[in-house]
Amino acid sequence: MPPIARIAPAVLVALGLFVASPARAAPTAGFIERWNVLGSTSNWYSQATNTNPNAGGVDGDGYLRVARTTTAQLGTHCEDTPYAGNWLTAGVDRIRLCLDDVDANQALEIHVAIGNSGNFWLYKPGFSPPENAWAQFTVDLADSTQFAHIIAYDGKGFAAALQNVDRVQVRHDVAPYSQSPNGLIGEFGLDNFELSSSSLVSVPPGGAGIAARPVELAAPYPNPARGAVACAFDTFDGGEVRALIINAAGRIVRSETLPAAAAGRRVWMWNGLDDRGQVAPAGGYRVRVTGRNGGTSRPFIRVN
Repeated sequence: MPPIARIAPAVLVALGLFVASPARAAPTAGFIERWNVLGSTSNWYSQATNTNPNAGGVDGDGYLRVARTTTAQLGTHCEDTPYAGNWLTAGVDRIRLCLDDVDANQALEIHVAIGNSGNFWLYKPGFSPPENAWAQFTVDLADSTQFAHIIAYDGKGFAAALQNVDRVQVRHDVAPYSQSPNGLIGEFGLDNFELSSSSLVSVPPGGAGIAARPVELAAPYPNPARGAVACAFDTFDGGEVRALIINAAGRIVRSETLPAAAAGRRVWMWNGLDDRGQVAPAGGYRVRVTGRNGGTSRPFIRVN
């Protein structure tokens, strides 16, 4: 496939990656996009339908609703000036965003991607927002091992992408990851997209609005795994947690509901067996843990 600079604009729109490049600006740690202007969807674009209900959202004043009525790429992106420039110089080392699985539960796995047209990276942990409720998720930009290089035309690495950001993207996707979001009939809500820094004191979820804190899954260990896999996660409400192992075809091979327990760190061990008690074959998998406030998924490899 040729570099993005040589691809026709219509094709770039289909990929959810094209608008005219903005003038460079200095991103600011602490910037939050809230979609609280009547009718505004800001400068977020996609082939999906972007709307602002002007109500709801974390603070009740509107949010960005991204919807698909046909099975096509579900995602949205922005190349506006608040995001363009050198994130390392600005001290931006994390992204916080609030998500809502609008209407019916669609088993969403929302990912954030960042970079530019020749050097683009996707955050591999997937976010599973709660149904018709808001939760706040965090992208850790300091850990480059958690990013997949989905556009690598200029041959540069992750740090170079953060030094020359011209776009951010929020998309439904499952491994294996490619340049384009996965297709899905459905919708999700996006609000309070924040450029954050570990050096700043941040308002916790629920401080200004109603965003909850989802189950946060650590990286499965070991990875690759030959036997059992340890899936450590943190809970913040003490409720039940559903743990799933999903294969590369999207089929649930193991499902278990973990009883309510005190909030804090927990570990679920997957023994490598499916729901029939058979040994799962080698291949790509992902583990997803969710509670009433949503959760997280992460990919891993099983070998024999």
